[in-house]
Amino acid sequence: NSKKDQTSKKLNKNKADEEIRKIRNRFFISLAVLILLMYVSMGHTMFNLPLPNILTQNPIAIGVAQFLLTAIVLIINRKFFTSGIKAVFHRSPNMDTLVSLGSGAAFIYSSAILVLIAKATINNDLSSAQHLLHNLYFESSAMILTLITVGKMLEAHSKGKTTNALKGLMNLAPKMATVLRDEKELLIPASEVEINDI
Repeated sequence: NSKKDQTSKKLNKNKADEEIRKIRNRFFISLAVLILLMYVSMGHTMFNLPLPNILTQNPIAIGVAQFLLTAIVLIINRKFFTSGIKAVFHRSPNMDTLVSLGSGAAFIYSSAILVLIAKATINNDLSSAQHLLHNLYFESSAMILTLITVGKMLEAHSKGKTTNALKGLMNLAPKMATVLRDEKELLIPASEVEINDI
């Protein structure tokens, strides 16, 4: 029975470690893509950082680059969307529903603005296209998912520590007990101790 318990504990620990590893990987990949996205979306306007020649003075190329980078973050963090949508269908919206709603709304709105930028570019109205470029919120969509992934990673880490602490406390419970029965001391498994035993 104790071998079963040890095997079960190992499996649970491995499962928890695997979950933490997956979340950590999602976070670091999302963060790397987000930094690139922030560079493309804000680096040239806020910090005068140089853009690659293909993006310079090309609002549609900047918009498409932001769209693709954000799509990568959305795909990596699709778990929020699947969990959030399932929760809505089960009539019990949760935090993932809120996250997917916020991120999804920013992505859809920005995609619609990207279509307007493409239309303005086709009509050679570059000033309107440049103006519309400031209305893209792709980086907000990716930022929401990345920051919430940080929270999920910290939560999983804390859960793992708490679970280990509780298991440690449970292991401190004695396995055997000395009981007085018929004026004799008997050593029995703790699970067999009955109410009113001494």
